[in-house]
Amino acid sequence: MKSTTGISPRELEIQQLITRYEQSRPEGPVPAWVLPPTSCEFLRDLAASFPSPLHAFEFGSGRSTHALRSGSARTTSVENSADWLHQTEEGGGDKRPGDESLVIPLRRCWNRLRLIESFDLQSQPQVIQSLRESHLILVDSPPNPAKREHALFLALRYAPVGAVIVLDDLEVPVVTRFSLRLARQNSRALRFWKVHIDHQLGLFLKMRSECIRSLPTPREFIGTWLRA
Repeated sequence: MKSTTGISPRELEIQQLITRYEQSRPEGPVPAWVLPPTSCEFLRDLAASFPSPLHAFEFGSGRSTHALRSGSARTTSVENSADWLHQTEEGGGDKRPGDESLVIPLRRCWNRLRLIESFDLQSQPQVIQSLRESHLILVDSPPNPAKREHALFLALRYAPVGAVIVLDDLEVPVVTRFSLRLARQNSRALRFWKVHIDHQLGLFLKMRSECIRSLPTPREFIGTWLRA
């Protein structure tokens, strides 16, 4: 249901949470490539805004894993690095019987005539099913932010209506570019916020069940070929 301002109660709730965190933005140096404490706290508060039981999902692992587990009934974590996933589990000790941690290698594949490197989910139907059941999804991998677009596309494609998808590292220009493009090309299905806390995050709210489109610009198409 929309309010008289054209904004749904859920959109308003998310906007208020974002505003609260942006107004209390921490000062000082911010670690690169590791989700900082305030952004992890934002994930916990975001998780608390969903009805229970909440299923969460993440591409990547680390501090975010412990934040998601503390705020959800079940969390699925997908990593391409077995060593990094081992460090995550050794550093927390909070894994519950229902939580899953999976190592899925990155593989080169074709996507609309672009040679990309991404998680091979087609061979992992149980992971796709976990995405379909998850209402809070974090995309913080592959480690190279420029290669993160396809993981975001998979999250947006398989997430259920009402899901929130959080993308890390929008301070990297290429990540901002493909985030804004996906939001623009799927404006009927998605609501998008750019959030600046200690890291810059992209936040998508899936509003409708529609086919998610991803049509790269000529600049992105050429850039993919140059990186391949």
